[in-house]
Amino acid sequence: MTTIARLLILCLGLLGGFSGLGICDTSFAAQKREAKAAKTQAQEASPEKALSGAEQALSHYKRGEYEQAKAIWEKLAASGDADAMNNLGILYDRGLGGAVDQGRALYWFGLSAKADNPKGMSNYGWMLDQGRGIPANPREAARWYDKSARKGQAEAQYNLGLMYERGRGVAQSFENACAWYSQAAKQQQTEALARLGHLYREGKGVPKDAAKAQLLLYAASMNGNKEAIDELAAMAPDDASSRGIALFGQRMDQTDRDRMRKVLETAKIPKVRVSDKYICDVYDVTRAVPGAGQMTICYGSGKPQPLGFLKIDYAAKNATTASQIHTMVEGRFGKPQANEGPDSSLWNMGTVVIATQYVPDIAQLSLMYMVPRVYYQTKAHPTN
Repeated sequence: MTTIARLLILCLGLLGGFSGLGICDTSFAAQKREAKAAKTQAQEASPEKALSGAEQALSHYKRGEYEQAKAIWEKLAASGDADAMNNLGILYDRGLGGAVDQGRALYWFGLSAKADNPKGMSNYGWMLDQGRGIPANPREAARWYDKSARKGQAEAQYNLGLMYERGRGVAQSFENACAWYSQAAKQQQTEALARLGHLYREGKGVPKDAAKAQLLLYAASMNGNKEAIDELAAMAPDDASSRGIALFGQRMDQTDRDRMRKVLETAKIPKVRVSDKYICDVYDVTRAVPGAGQMTICYGSGKPQPLGFLKIDYAAKNATTASQIHTMVEGRFGKPQANEGPDSSLWNMGTVVIATQYVPDIAQLSLMYMVPRVYYQTKAHPTN
């Protein structure tokens, strides 16, 4: 699944299955919500006694009840549970439920690592890498990162890639760095996406490829990685800011919820759902935007609430119609900087990223305007 397609699924999830939106509520996001609701109801009907010890501990942890979580994990760790050992290390390293104790954190991470737990290996390597509770030992850190990375742990894959890129604890090798970043990037590890994008931009360890660089930086930017946001903006065409990335007279990177609502009210755009209970407002733009149906606008946090992304859905009964809409977008913004397969395109306009995604199954093409510095905030509310 492409990055742009994942964002479209997220957008469907943000709509929360609200009736009358013209989106079938058998979407992947809706199924996840229904499964979560069913699980919650089952747990409420028969609370913690129906949960395993590990599930009870995690439930306490998520509620900030660290001492209760710690007590359960200590019992599990005593019986040889390597996940519990790793979790105890996290509590001690972060000072959750008590004072920070790097020595105990190192102890528990070490036990978990030696019990062949990938997360424990990764965290033990990080303690050795950073010199937390023990003098820094990059060479030994790289060894543990390697063991964890080979078991598929994304954080270890990223950290090992960083060590190869910097020549820390291992001989410098941009090729090896890219190889490990690629493994982590497949799991959507944000920092790995950003570093791999940078190396594609520079042509270090991989052939120089601006399109791949921008797709990777774009994915990291959408997760809020500041370095990727800055680098993606630096790769935008020189005249990008002069093209006026605006709709309804509002610049996407400068407007907010109050201003958008006022201008859409003045323009008499019909409302489908406009409520402060949700981070997204939904409008019917059938009359205002030729060929379009629905427009969804989602906002970040704070006052005023900055615009995070705006999505306009067009009816596209076939690939020819989708191509015509795509050509219309090209007429305004020029050729896209990157494509993800035949149905997804991306325009990097600096402070705003524009993307199209054609979904034949629902006969729809979506045009999205995203503000990277705000967009990631919308991901924290997947059911709003």
